[in-house]
Amino acid sequence: MTSVMPNPNETETPWHSSPYQALPKIHVQNASLEIAKCSVPVTTKTISGRKIIPFITEKYEGFDINLPEDCLLAEALVESNLATLPKIIIRT
Repeated sequence: MTSVMPNPNETETPWHSSPYQALPKIHVQNASLEIAKCSVPVTTKTISGRKIIPFITEKYEGFDINLPEDCLLAEALVESNLATLPKIIIRT
């Protein structure tokens, strides 16, 4: 197994042996939002294309549901007020 982010200075404590608070801030990909032109998958053979910019989410904004258990966790987060759902206004 190799590190995704190798420690830049080998004389310091390796990141895998460091406390969480001492690690550098990083951003991790989630599946909360992807926007691309309809032509991107055809022309680049990818779903994201070649120009990628971040959309930073906070707290549970980027919560990703992939498994049935994730639905249960999402419901529990909303019921306990740890996560909130936006109000939807229906105009007629």
